[in-house]
Amino acid sequence: MSLIRLVLATVMVVSGVVIAQPATADPTELATPSQVTVRGAKRFKDLEITVSQTADLINQTIRVSWKGAKPTDPGRGKNYLQIMQCWGDDPAGPRREQCQYGTPLGTYDSSAMWSRALLYGDLHHDPLETQKQEAKGTTYVPFQPVSGEPTKPTEQGHGEYFDASTTNEVQLAATREDGTGEVDFEVLTATEAYGLGCGKPLPTGKPRHCWLVVVPRDDIETNGKVVGADYFHNFLDSSPLSRSNFANAIPVPLRFLPVGEACGLGRAERPLTGHEFIADAVQRWQPAMCAGDGPVFGFAQVSDRQARDQLASPDPGLVFASKPADPATLTSAAPVVYAPMAVSGFGLGFIMERQAAPGSPPEIAVRDGRPITELKLTPRLVAKLLTQSYQDSVPGVPEYLADNPTRLRVDKEFLEHNPEFVTYGFLMQTVDILAPSIDQDVTAALWAWINSDKEAREFLDGKPDPYGMVVNKNYLKLALPVENFPKADLSCVTREFNGVKAPLCAQTLRPLAADMHEAGRAVSRGDSLGRTPSGLADPNDPTLPGFQKVGRLPVGRRAQIAAVDTVTAKRYGLLVAKLRNAAGEFVEPTDASLLAGVREMVPSGVPGVVATNPLSKSPNAYPLTNLTYAATVPSTLDAAAGRDYAELIRFATGAGQQVGDGAGRLPRGHLPLPGVLRDQALAAADVIERDAGKPVGTQAAEPAAEPGEAAPPQAAAAAPQPAPAAPAPAPAPVQSTVESRPVAESRSTPSLPVGWVLRYLLAGILVAGGLATGAYPLLLRLGARARE
Repeated sequence: MSLIRLVLATVMVVSGVVIAQPATADPTELATPSQVTVRGAKRFKDLEITVSQTADLINQTIRVSWKGAKPTDPGRGKNYLQIMQCWGDDPAGPRREQCQYGTPLGTYDSSAMWSRALLYGDLHHDPLETQKQEAKGTTYVPFQPVSGEPTKPTEQGHGEYFDASTTNEVQLAATREDGTGEVDFEVLTATEAYGLGCGKPLPTGKPRHCWLVVVPRDDIETNGKVVGADYFHNFLDSSPLSRSNFANAIPVPLRFLPVGEACGLGRAERPLTGHEFIADAVQRWQPAMCAGDGPVFGFAQVSDRQARDQLASPDPGLVFASKPADPATLTSAAPVVYAPMAVSGFGLGFIMERQAAPGSPPEIAVRDGRPITELKLTPRLVAKLLTQSYQDSVPGVPEYLADNPTRLRVDKEFLEHNPEFVTYGFLMQTVDILAPSIDQDVTAALWAWINSDKEAREFLDGKPDPYGMVVNKNYLKLALPVENFPKADLSCVTREFNGVKAPLCAQTLRPLAADMHEAGRAVSRGDSLGRTPSGLADPNDPTLPGFQKVGRLPVGRRAQIAAVDTVTAKRYGLLVAKLRNAAGEFVEPTDASLLAGVREMVPSGVPGVVATNPLSKSPNAYPLTNLTYAATVPSTLDAAAGRDYAELIRFATGAGQQVGDGAGRLPRGHLPLPGVLRDQALAAADVIERDAGKPVGTQAAEPAAEPGEAAPPQAAAAAPQPAPAAPAPAPAPVQSTVESRPVAESRSTPSLPVGWVLRYLLAGILVAGGLATGAYPLLLRLGARARE
């Protein structure tokens, strides 16, 4: 009986029954079925390149690795790869004019190597070049977009269709001394690169495919001369788009999921509203659900609090959040049903690439630019990063920060736990964490993890760390936990740039991100999202100073941290820091540590619902494990809606728990639901379908079908079954020693894109208004998060 199943599952979760490891071992690390390996030709015949994923692509990173290449020299002037994304319908590969490349991202010996510029004259003669030299100025390889007019040979070829802030080109991918190397390459859809159009549906209905192109470079210039020998200096000059260089290009086809609506327009939608942790999974589940004339769902991303508030509305639909609604806030006695849907983690994703000091010994310099793969952070270190307590986090170095370290890499406490940064952190400018501006339950859990640590709490209350560093006075005695990341120091200084005076402010130089997705993607691209005075007047108002984006850090020079979920970290190739848990162990989010974190979750106060326990003293538990619940009020639904929502829950917790790529799969970074939670979800689905549309007090005392009366749902049967495990006692509930203070639902951040503001504004208006208008499904479609 499904009612009994629901009660039993509830008792098992609340009483702390140990949840077994899913059958699939560490699925997030499995190679994708679409991985391909290709080889170079002629003088690059020993080069072998592997691309980790070439199908079912969205905007994400993919791993490009290689072997058989010549080692990059310490001066990074020769022997490297240059990587770009192109479009093109020729099955043999794209033309150079179809490639997105050539923006001033980095500072290298020659500007031509990162440019579309062609070099002429005796010193740089390319015998294969067919582009006629312009009479005046520099000649460039034109960019031909997938639609629209090409750029002119007298134009740099970027700006109209892409620029330094939007391109994904890798201008210098270094090779190790053993001939191997790797880099995470961001692939762009038509949403991020409209000049390429990747994934945009063609008239045939299929999405446009694109290309990853690798141009290998050795020590031979286009004129045949050897760099450092008979060439006039010791670094390459020419662009990879020069005819002789592009003749060595190695193309790899990329196949994208369709960009745009997963399900056809004109069909009624069931509203889904909830937090970001489930957004990528819903995007994958949607097309699988609507295939074959199945139900259509539209998703609007809101904060946990807004999602819970919707349960009090007359038409809540299905909402997703980490914590249950407080029964006292609900306006009726109608029961709320909760179904566990997905397990993931919240953490600090990072990219840190080795940056040795000038003049370092060759054995150290040769490792320059390679990623650092481990980052250990204590609660006090995270508190420092979140409270603008390093000198360089606030413009002008105010007196209250004058005795603090300038940045993370010179913080002695940090170096105690991360000694590799003594040698390889020379140029790193890390001073903060790029955090989302939207309120989240799990953000409060992170602050509770900080607040429960004696050293961190004392630091926030004004006690210096062992080396004399003190908290930024604007955060002194910060009341915790809170659901957001406050920016309390809004200091500005006036600076003059090119004769134009402008304010340089902490809030614009180091803003919050719109959400975890924006934060994670930005860090993977070396983008701080900051803005700085341009030295010019504002083009819209000449009486005001103008601002420009802070330049991105190039590959090999990135050193940033973002507050993200594990799914976003996987999507954009971020490693996740090891956090010191209450047992004193540094733990990163893996399948095993997330499972241990689920085991350590505590009762939420609502039967059957558990919550993150950042204070767990289990040595193996990741302290910021997150469990997303779906919730609805069956009595507010009609029978058809109840059936559709139940079908979604059954699919999502069954076949939808298979980790992988493409429609219907669970995005990497999730832990498949353990069996106890899956059983609870299936029981909840039965109750939702059974009680939909029935007034409170008239629901049947027993579920609609007895065991054996109907075959189990096919979707649920497809999920792997876990092995049993021994029980463990449930820990005590999370408690805060500091009084919580109210947090605003929205705040002003200069870097927020208009689309994001509209998305949350629409969702907020709809939630506040009870979703009472007939326009709700359309607004959900318009406001749904664009994740392609």
